[in-house]
Amino acid sequence: MKKVVFILLSLLSISQFSYAQNEEEKDEDAVEGQEPNKEGVTLEQDSSWLKGPQTTWYLTKPDVYKIHFEEHMMDSSYTHLHRYDINGQNGYRNQTLGNNASPLKSYWVQPVGHLRQTMGITGYDLYAQNLDTWEYYNAYIPVTDFNGVVGQDNRGKIGGKIARNIDPYWAVGLLFQRYSEPYILGRDKISNSYNAQQHTGFGLNTRYESKNNKYKLLASFYQYFHEGPESGGLAIPSLVNDDTSLEDLFKFGRGQLTNYFSDGVSSFKWYYNTQLYHQYALVDSAKLQVFHELNRNHYRYQYSNSTETISTNRLYYDKFNDHTYQQVNNLPNGEGYAPGYQPTVDTNYDYGSYPYVSVQQEYLDNKLGIKSRLGPTFWSGYVQHRFYRYQQRNADDYTPIPLDHQLFVGGDVEFQLPKNWGFVDGHGEVDVLKGNIYNINAKLQSRFLNASFTLENTLAPMFTQQFSSVFMSWSEEKKPIGMQQFMVAPQLPLGEKGNISVFGEINNINDYIYYDKYARPVQHNENIAYSRYGSRFKVKLGHIQQIAEVVYTQNNNQDVMPTPDIFATYEISYVREFRDGMISVYSGFDTKYVSSFYGYAFNPVTQQYHLQNDYETEGYFTLDFFLNFKMRRCMAFVRVSDILNAVNTTSGYWASAGYMGPGFGVSYGVRWLMFE
Repeated sequence: MKKVVFILLSLLSISQFSYAQNEEEKDEDAVEGQEPNKEGVTLEQDSSWLKGPQTTWYLTKPDVYKIHFEEHMMDSSYTHLHRYDINGQNGYRNQTLGNNASPLKSYWVQPVGHLRQTMGITGYDLYAQNLDTWEYYNAYIPVTDFNGVVGQDNRGKIGGKIARNIDPYWAVGLLFQRYSEPYILGRDKISNSYNAQQHTGFGLNTRYESKNNKYKLLASFYQYFHEGPESGGLAIPSLVNDDTSLEDLFKFGRGQLTNYFSDGVSSFKWYYNTQLYHQYALVDSAKLQVFHELNRNHYRYQYSNSTETISTNRLYYDKFNDHTYQQVNNLPNGEGYAPGYQPTVDTNYDYGSYPYVSVQQEYLDNKLGIKSRLGPTFWSGYVQHRFYRYQQRNADDYTPIPLDHQLFVGGDVEFQLPKNWGFVDGHGEVDVLKGNIYNINAKLQSRFLNASFTLENTLAPMFTQQFSSVFMSWSEEKKPIGMQQFMVAPQLPLGEKGNISVFGEINNINDYIYYDKYARPVQHNENIAYSRYGSRFKVKLGHIQQIAEVVYTQNNNQDVMPTPDIFATYEISYVREFRDGMISVYSGFDTKYVSSFYGYAFNPVTQQYHLQNDYETEGYFTLDFFLNFKMRRCMAFVRVSDILNAVNTTSGYWASAGYMGPGFGVSYGVRWLMFE
């Protein structure tokens, strides 16, 4: 509660401060009718050429780093407004636990994109703000962006952004977002209160430029919390018998279903990151610059089970503890990994007087380099040092793990194509202390063709190498993971904002690490090759708009890296504007289909998705109806999810093993942009 009060007071104080700023300073150099300048002081821009206004501008750290003069226009449209959850905002491309606050795992393994040593708990990364892509608004038009959703079964979110100018050369911003999820049993909530998973993010950022445009600074601070009880999913082995099939469970209500954990289990994550980026022009404003970047990060995860409930909750833990794992691996011919096998458990296994584990990572990055832009050409070179610490704590002691250092040398290049047709860029980086740790990638993004190439060898996450707890443990050094990817995607523009593209992608992975059926990390000793092919398009004919994505995956390694063969989303909608765009309606149907496959199970102790071969997941067609409405800068939506489930209430699908898809429900929400 204290966190919420603090956040609300912060929102109020910054908003009030913005109204007290000196209007003469705000307008001192404005020129009526002037469009955004592309070279001078980027904060000092006039908005009178806009009708409304309806938007403002922003930069991200990569824009400042690569000396891009032109700012981005804030998206004030409402395409996919009804996809309010994090998975929906990312195109439904992730496996979930069937709720609004799920840990997410992409259906496809993709390049890491950096060389930094990581901890390895990644399921909640998309909920937290990435500081490298955070929007720094110039705030010449002060903006407040509020959003709130009441989702089905009280799945909801609330949040917003505020950006204001201190003076024409200095702007500040605030971000707040909270996702909430009730405790779920099957597909139903057990109460109306938000007493389960909660994600809360809060951050501040600022941008500053000197009057002569030689010095620029971006700084940000962000905190993210995730907390709530864990359910372990439905206790399927105790629910399915000769009289009750797996499909029958969709007919049952919450009084007939049982989760593995009914009480006493909780997980908590706390993450904060501080970033400072600044640069100074030595020659002109862009021909030669020096830059420095500092990142300070702390991530803590803890999991606990109360001593009062361990006797009932051990039904889940007994399947994965160290004794069971040792017994399974002693069986001949891999019998313990066969579908349907139930291991013999030690019912007297001792989980200690305080079943608890905590893991944390800390790092401090310092990057120093030089860079230059001459017309369409950009180049940079840098050296970066990382101090890293990974630490574990159980009930009584810390697990000693030595501190670590990394030293990177790297650089970037970019060439902008003529007539605004796109750009070509490249990146290279190597860890000179670790040896054989590198990342090389190149990308072409143009009007008619996109293509990319990646060649990387990255460190295995620390979590896959060292974990010690009363629930399960392992200690084994893992080799670096290599990945090579080539992607090509010809495309054709259709109208002002339409586009159709087809793509092909080839991937090769060396020394891939996965979590096996008993939730232990295993390094695969053979190469994995898989490819993806598909199409994406957005077409508008008259008032009818269609948006689609179809992906076919060819993968012969389903036993260690399961993927769906077919992934498809399709939206057809009616879009109509009234009164010169002051009012508009955007309504239609949003569909999703993922072919059935043996998707992952989820282990709440490690917060990792792991292999299972007992239950097929997905294989279900969802049909949602939505109605989005916009009046000036206020947008609202109503979404009716999984209409087919309302027709046949006994239908459904498994989002993950033991976790049902959400089924039929109604959600509604609002996004309100306020430009002063």
